[in-house]
Amino acid sequence: MASSEPAIQGSLFAAEVAPKEDPSQNFDTDKPRRRSHPGSKPLASKEHVAAADLSNELPPWHHHSLVEPAALPPMLRHYVELKAAHPERILLYRLGDFFECFFEDALLANQLLELTLTGKEGGKAHGRVPMAGIPHHAAERYCSELVRRGYSVALCDQVETTAAKGALLRREITRVLTPGTLLEEGLLAARRNNWLAAVVLENERWGLAVADVSTGEFQVYEREGLAGLQQELTQLQAAELLLPGIEHGQANPLPAWCPPFLSLTPQLRTPFESSHASRCLKQRYGVQSLEGLGLTAIPLALRAAGGLITYLDASQPGSTLPLGRPVTVFAGDALVIDQQSRRNLELTATQRDGQFQGSLLWALDRTHTAMGARALRRWLEAPLLNQTAIKWRQEAVAEFVAARPLRQAVRRLLRPMADLERLAGRCAAGHANGRDLVALADSLERMPLLSSLLENCQAEPLQPLLQPRPTLAALAELLRYQLLDNPALSLTEGGLIHDGVDEQLDDLRNRLDEQENWLAQVEKREQQASGNTNLKLQFHRSFGYFLAVTRAKASQVPEHWIRRQTLSNEERFFTPELKEREGRILQLKARSQQREYDLFCKLRHQVGEAAAEIRAAAKAVAELDVFAGLAELAATQGYCQPEIVAGCCLEIQEGRHPVVEQLLTDKSFVPNSIALGEQVNLIVLTGPNASGKSCYIRQTGVLQLMAQMGSWIPARSARLGLVDRLFTRVGAVDDLASGQSTFMVEMAETANILQHASSKSLVLLDEIGRGTATFDGLSIAWAVAEHLAIEIAANCIFATHYHELNALADTCTNVHNFQVAVLEKENELEFLHKVVPGGASRSYGIEAARLAGVPAAVVERARQVLKNIENKQFQTV
Repeated sequence: MASSEPAIQGSLFAAEVAPKEDPSQNFDTDKPRRRSHPGSKPLASKEHVAAADLSNELPPWHHHSLVEPAALPPMLRHYVELKAAHPERILLYRLGDFFECFFEDALLANQLLELTLTGKEGGKAHGRVPMAGIPHHAAERYCSELVRRGYSVALCDQVETTAAKGALLRREITRVLTPGTLLEEGLLAARRNNWLAAVVLENERWGLAVADVSTGEFQVYEREGLAGLQQELTQLQAAELLLPGIEHGQANPLPAWCPPFLSLTPQLRTPFESSHASRCLKQRYGVQSLEGLGLTAIPLALRAAGGLITYLDASQPGSTLPLGRPVTVFAGDALVIDQQSRRNLELTATQRDGQFQGSLLWALDRTHTAMGARALRRWLEAPLLNQTAIKWRQEAVAEFVAARPLRQAVRRLLRPMADLERLAGRCAAGHANGRDLVALADSLERMPLLSSLLENCQAEPLQPLLQPRPTLAALAELLRYQLLDNPALSLTEGGLIHDGVDEQLDDLRNRLDEQENWLAQVEKREQQASGNTNLKLQFHRSFGYFLAVTRAKASQVPEHWIRRQTLSNEERFFTPELKEREGRILQLKARSQQREYDLFCKLRHQVGEAAAEIRAAAKAVAELDVFAGLAELAATQGYCQPEIVAGCCLEIQEGRHPVVEQLLTDKSFVPNSIALGEQVNLIVLTGPNASGKSCYIRQTGVLQLMAQMGSWIPARSARLGLVDRLFTRVGAVDDLASGQSTFMVEMAETANILQHASSKSLVLLDEIGRGTATFDGLSIAWAVAEHLAIEIAANCIFATHYHELNALADTCTNVHNFQVAVLEKENELEFLHKVVPGGASRSYGIEAARLAGVPAAVVERARQVLKNIENKQFQTV
């Protein structure tokens, strides 16, 4: 593998020394060519750039499709040919130390990255064409900004260091960067997956394939109903969606079922046809039949998977990204939580401002590794429905809760561990640098230490870590033996491999040492010959070796010195002897560096071949990190292990909301209990605003979810049955984009709950019917609550200000009334945040308004109006 790679490549964004400057490049500095006033033009979005008039003061030939390729210089002709093959991508073309773009791509770069728009000669027929560029060593930063804005980037790199006289250096597309195909550490969020998704539709049936190319995870789905597809894509928060049958440039191609945040990439139909997809999958996994992959029974998912792999292969010319075998995700494998319920429960971001801090994941995450953090997020987003699997996870947490020294020792070992999943992927794709491999060796060396710590643990999920992994131990030993402890970031300048690893490299280094000794002798000899002890023999990349003296001493140099360069404070010279020896030294250096690079590529290839085993070990480590982190949380915050039982039982004694509890700094959280099940299915919860009703119903949903993901929960004790779906309807929100009012959104969400809830679901509702006239709203709230209690018999908390609903308990034996207690003293309210039996007889809305800061005159007038209404004496004033 190493021999097939160009000598100047390695990590895509490694700080490598570029080859000698191409004579065709049109610049004389390696600084970023930015505007003199960066704030003069704001960064443009994709839509703004598309709509902007960028033609002012530009050369006439600003679009590649308007040019005559035959009339262009050879370099620009090659650029236009490549751009025609990648019209939907921004093409960055390597010229010496810069990645350049031309024509319309230069205009985009000018707007998006605030680069200076310059020009390059395009021949007599075209004049100067627009050009903008970025330093090659800053490509990662600029590419990340382009990808973040929804663009894809094609990198055309130089794949040879020298060219025949009069010919261009050979350049090829070496990497395509899209939101879903990123591998580079600096372009990815470390603690969450980066999913690439592909969808194939036939009427209402859909096949979905999703892959995280950085970790190798690969999943496939096939189901009915576009609402379910939208639900899955929203839950995954895929970075990019591949959809066949939509042409590039088609106006508003986003289907109605597609979440608006997705980056849609239209695709041709051919890669998603059954024959092409089957052939692609067989070739990728080296199988004769797809039955072993479990794809024959789900043909739409098979087509989606084949199309996704074709797209991935096209994004990595010359290399194959390692993906695990596709795992089929069936309906019923995980607790179903719709998007609105996820927002209401604030699983991964707060509802108000979308911040991570204040979310449930923020409150639960005590992991030390990036792979552990990603695993915890996946557990939280897809809680289990398998009682045995949940108990296994609970037992693993319990082992660490009970053994504090073990938990702390494990967490100390985990803290410095690198991201094994993504390191393995970068190695297999040929993008890892020396420091990546050293970090991999450090982490692999910790595996036996973790195993020895866990040797007495009995929990089933911990057993994979107790299995010996001799291949990985040998790999870590090999990496330690061959690589320097602190290798150079560049892959083409040496400084990677230990002495004694390779005889040829050692011989080249010995010969270089001899040349270094010779240079030292020359320096000393010329100091004596010139009588100048301050003379220095130095090297410059462009000028080679030279003798440097101050300007004052320049007139006293020996006659055989030849002037090389004059600077403001020194003169530089060389001698014929020095020039003759310089060629041999540079040749030895180049051979040594090339040999070191070849050895490194071979070593990286060995690591890439072990990617599957490394990732299997990484998965076990990630789960260990989650268990130890959840145990740390449980032990330090006073959580209990919930008992998972059959049936619809929901009994929690003195439960607490984990997020609110951690955010409270000036007072302690008031715990509350709940009991739902065979005798009582629905609780009508009344009480004033800001008294804690919404917190109570969210708390119930959060604790149910935590229990089904295998975590301990903040409570004194708990007995919980499994629920198949979790619904929440909390707070008021409108949807102006689709023309729906707050009340219409509320009714649509309520309809969705009533249509999909079952007797095994948990339904949490707040203020149903408040967006319309009082009697209409009360009637709707009554009918919804009655339907949930009698027809569906789902466990439900129904929070409301309609205290008239307390009468429902008189006709439905499975409905009980509860209220949030308040202490009233002469028009003063004290919220006790305690849920107690019984229904409230009033809403205390005016007192809540006073507490919110409504002016006293308005509050007093409201009390007068309320008294008139209650006395049926209301008159319009």
